[in-house]
Amino acid sequence: MSYNSAQKVFDCDDLKKYIFNFYPIKCKSCRKEMHRKFVNSHYHHHRDSVWRETENEFCRGYCNWCCIYVFEHRY
Repeated sequence: MSYNSAQKVFDCDDLKKYIFNFYPIKCKSCRKEMHRKFVNSHYHHHRDSVWRETENEFCRGYCNWCCIYVFEHRY
């Protein structure tokens, strides 16, 4: 069975993880591109665009805006 180059790349988990790090993380609800750094989610800075577009530390995969104002998650 012969592998082509794409199969060799995607069979290696480390290489696949490295490649997909270049793609932006998006919120699962609103599909907005999220920042990779974490900010304090306990303070609701609804006017701060960095806070809104940062991944929530408790609801992984969702931005702070969706967790607080869409899903009404309480801490």
